[in-house]
Amino acid sequence: MMKKTKLPRLGLPAWVFPLSMALFHEVILHLWAMDAFVPSRFLSVALLALGFGLLLGFLVSLIPSARWAKGVSIGLSLCMTVLWMTEFYITDAYGGFMTLGTVLGGAGGVATDFLDVVLGLLSQEWLRILLMLLPTLAFALFCYVNPIGKKARISLAAGAAAAYLLGAGTVAWLGEDGVYRWRGANFDAQVKAYGLQMGLVLHSFGPEQGFVATAPMAETPTEASPAETVPGETQGQAAEVYGDNVIPGIDLSALSQKEENRRVKSLYEYAAAQTPTKKNACTGLFAGKNLILITAEAFSQEVIDPERTPTLYRMATKGIQFKEYYQPAWGASTTSGEYSNLMGLVPTNGGSCMKETLQQKFVFTMGHQLSRLGYTSIAYHNHNKDFYDRDKTHLHLGYDQFLARYGGLEGITPEWPESDLEMMDITVPQYIDSQPFSVYYMTVSGHCPYSYKENVQVRHHIDEFQDMEHSDTVKGYFASQQELENAMASLIKQLEDKGIADDTVIVLATDHYPYGLERSKTWHNTRDHLAELFGVSDYDKFLRDHSALLIWSGCLEDKNIVVEEPVYSLDILPTLSNLFGVEYDSRLLVGRDVFSGAMPLVLWPDRSWVTDKGRFDKETGVFTPKGDTQADEDYIRQVSDIVSNKLTYSNSVIEENFFNYVAADFGR
Repeated sequence: MMKKTKLPRLGLPAWVFPLSMALFHEVILHLWAMDAFVPSRFLSVALLALGFGLLLGFLVSLIPSARWAKGVSIGLSLCMTVLWMTEFYITDAYGGFMTLGTVLGGAGGVATDFLDVVLGLLSQEWLRILLMLLPTLAFALFCYVNPIGKKARISLAAGAAAAYLLGAGTVAWLGEDGVYRWRGANFDAQVKAYGLQMGLVLHSFGPEQGFVATAPMAETPTEASPAETVPGETQGQAAEVYGDNVIPGIDLSALSQKEENRRVKSLYEYAAAQTPTKKNACTGLFAGKNLILITAEAFSQEVIDPERTPTLYRMATKGIQFKEYYQPAWGASTTSGEYSNLMGLVPTNGGSCMKETLQQKFVFTMGHQLSRLGYTSIAYHNHNKDFYDRDKTHLHLGYDQFLARYGGLEGITPEWPESDLEMMDITVPQYIDSQPFSVYYMTVSGHCPYSYKENVQVRHHIDEFQDMEHSDTVKGYFASQQELENAMASLIKQLEDKGIADDTVIVLATDHYPYGLERSKTWHNTRDHLAELFGVSDYDKFLRDHSALLIWSGCLEDKNIVVEEPVYSLDILPTLSNLFGVEYDSRLLVGRDVFSGAMPLVLWPDRSWVTDKGRFDKETGVFTPKGDTQADEDYIRQVSDIVSNKLTYSNSVIEENFFNYVAADFGR
């Protein structure tokens, strides 16, 4: 009888494998996901991963059973593999890391709606996955665990503390930017600088980011130019005639003095210290009119063309014309873009931000503002009702109904992506006779991927773009956006046929840049088609996030209202509040009414910014002036401090449920 041959086995101290896997996962993810190798960041990631690994090794060493210690080590490694690989695929698909709340919140939708994409990615990336799994498989098959003594455990604990301290020391070495990333940056920036495990820790338990004392700007903001108000007004008139956009009778300073909660008190103090924006010649221009507010999936300025998209071109050139509009990449795809469009605040918590609105009443959304005035109030989406929990969040934004596919919106063809035109044809008759109405749409036809095989809208419209000198992928993008053009043509025709186009305002903005065109295995792009769309060989965040904001009404077509200054998605809510003449407190929103004369400011979650004087890239520390304008170091520092405070305020509003206090104090 032959003896069974036993596999050779290697005895390892209990702490070795957890330590090795923590380092392995962090280093591999960092090298795979980074666009460029930055030694200081790699050092901080490696040191903090070393601390994490030593900590895991210490915890595993406390398990008395060698078999259980091995089992726990394998379990920890497999969990890390799943999480680290998930984050790699997310940054490949969406251009940034996402919080666990965002990942889990969208997991169901991804599993059902993008199952073919997920399976295709897994089949393409099996070598990468195998590389991540090999150490665990080798450990499981060929190793056993040796227990360690008390002195070794003490050494592990001391080593973990030392590694974490050295890692934190790199923060000081990185200077002010390092401290910012450690304390107040968004999740994506923290992971890129300090690794995934530390990003998760900082996101969940990071130190509180306080407000920065800001010095007055050296130059007083100028009032809106005549072209930015109504033709015929004179510069400076708004400041002489009109008051502030605040709620009469509300004293924020007094509210801060009586508030006992320290952090809520600081929010009241911050808001009270802000200069309210001015009412102006455009205040109430849309008073009493209907509102249709649209977040258009992956829409971009490049879509607009007088021949291919005459309706979108009409809306862009015959409405309020915005010459420099941005939708910054907030780090969580569509849901954070929606948040910025609707809330006038920075979505600092990624994809969780919209869900967190359920904890408080945001009294200044257009849904709430117009609903209080007796408007018919409905929100629509032509995709599944519960994607990103929209069936809960959008009712909480002030809309009396939320109708979506499989959620009350009947007649939507079950295809991917669903038709925006079909949604308009079905829904407009539901409210057009119920004036005044306040309606919100989240479209889906422009969603990636943009291939003929995977996108039904591409198949419907690709023949219209065959003569374009572009790749099939970019042609597919234009084809998918053609359904939005057709939807807008249908919408405006129905309004005109009803005779209410002059009494209805349509506002259309994107949720994010078309990330489905970037080089990505997820979207099957072997090169960067986004550069092709822009007609450049390379681009930065400022070009990537430059887009179009459309505010159109039949009553605007002969007014020639032009906004030359930088504008972004956070400005939509305060601008509409002013145009509709509703009462709101401008000090409680991060965005500005673009007609108020307040200093134009566009900010990114990494603390980059654009003003009328130029743009500042926080990543490089480079300020690029606009034209002949001049800006000294004091100006750059002052604007950077303002940006830091706006980010802190937006984050604290969510953490402290601040608008519950506001709603109670304002009697809303």
